[in-house]
Amino acid sequence: MPMTLPSTRPHVRTAPGGARSAASRWRVAVLLVRPLARAIDWGPLAAVVVGGAAALALTGLVRQPDPGTALVALRIVGTLLGSAAAFALVDPMSADLGAAPAPRWLRQALRCLLAGGAAVAAWLAAFAWTLSRLPDGVLFPVGDLLVEMGVCLGVALAAGATAVRHARGRQAAMASVVVQLLLVLATVLLPDEMRLWPPTCGFGAWDEAHRFWLAMLPLPYAWLALALRDARR
Repeated sequence: MPMTLPSTRPHVRTAPGGARSAASRWRVAVLLVRPLARAIDWGPLAAVVVGGAAALALTGLVRQPDPGTALVALRIVGTLLGSAAAFALVDPMSADLGAAPAPRWLRQALRCLLAGGAAVAAWLAAFAWTLSRLPDGVLFPVGDLLVEMGVCLGVALAAGATAVRHARGRQAAMASVVVQLLLVLATVLLPDEMRLWPPTCGFGAWDEAHRFWLAMLPLPYAWLALALRDARR
């Protein structure tokens, strides 16, 4: 009578489909970082970094800068960095109807993280450099200013992500520049009692304005999440 020997293979419990899919997606994302970093158009961001550093130096921020001038300069640099980061979303593969190694939304999300992270790092470097040259005791809250920069960056990325769904090339990313300009003009021209860009840190309507900016911060990123969806289902 034939005998059936017990299997010597260990029992391997298979992960649920969702867990396998999530783990696989993380692996793909990690593998995509290097090629996407090479594929991103870093030219506009590099130009803003170099131009911003030169502008800060030329406006007298090398020695004992005026706090009001420093505040305006940092706001301009933050706005320009946000617009420049949106050029990273120009992806020639996004219009390809063939099979792709990763979904469009994942590629675009990684481009946002890489370029947006570089923009925030550059702005923080400009802030630290400026703060080190301000007079002692000057109030210059990094958190409030970073919220302003975060809103500008989110609006630029969301506008750029929306535009590249409908057009190709750098001209699509220019939508972020236009939207940023309209946003700044619309908020700068508000009446004094609704001022959203207070000229002096910590005084006047500073707290009220930054409560508004903090409340607005999630909105452009919610718009960005919608714009990053795959172009076809």
